[in-house]
Amino acid sequence: MNIIKRIVALGDSITKGVIYDGESYKILPDGFVSQCAENMNVDIDNYSRMGCTISRGAQIAEQHADAIAGSDLTLVEFGGNDSDFCWTDIASAPTDNHYPMTELPTFRQMYRDLIARIRQLGSKPILLTLPLIDYRRFYNFVTRNMDEQDRSNVLLWLGGQEERIRNYHDMYSLAVYQIGYQERVPVLDITSPFLHNRDYLPYLCVDGIHPSQQGHDLIAGSVMNQLQRILPQM
Repeated sequence: MNIIKRIVALGDSITKGVIYDGESYKILPDGFVSQCAENMNVDIDNYSRMGCTISRGAQIAEQHADAIAGSDLTLVEFGGNDSDFCWTDIASAPTDNHYPMTELPTFRQMYRDLIARIRQLGSKPILLTLPLIDYRRFYNFVTRNMDEQDRSNVLLWLGGQEERIRNYHDMYSLAVYQIGYQERVPVLDITSPFLHNRDYLPYLCVDGIHPSQQGHDLIAGSVMNQLQRILPQM
């Protein structure tokens, strides 16, 4: 582990360390990236941004190309926002076709392009899966400001099953695995650690998608354990 001196992190609010306390979003001083930096004794430049999609991530990568070029590893975590929808549009027209913020073919290609760019700059990319989503909390969160008719419309679009809200989230997380396999890039699993717990709800915020402080502690331990296994092979 001592051979790694500098890491760059590119991602969304998960990597940024954002939590939701039921009223507002806050950034944890000891999110999983900060914990990894401290415990691994490495410098991590975290350029993650809340709401970031893969396209915005590619732009941020270019803005910080020098930092990536000077890093040993670049952690990449995208997909949560890419797989999300405009729920107010769905509520307004539940029988229309609606598409994720970044459609899956575009997501795949842009992710591959970002991997190629990181390698071109001389850093080694490492991908992270999406963390777990609790569909009930997330459904209640995205419909919290809607009236009963709009909430019913969202449920109609979901085929009457709230659990379908996680379908695209899971699809994009699986896509990260596939991209990693195809591009021969290590993928760190930050989904399974939640599932190992019989009751994983304490590890998620009330919005159902952002890890809580406990969730970040869980991710940090998992990321460090996985890095210890894969770094000697890189």
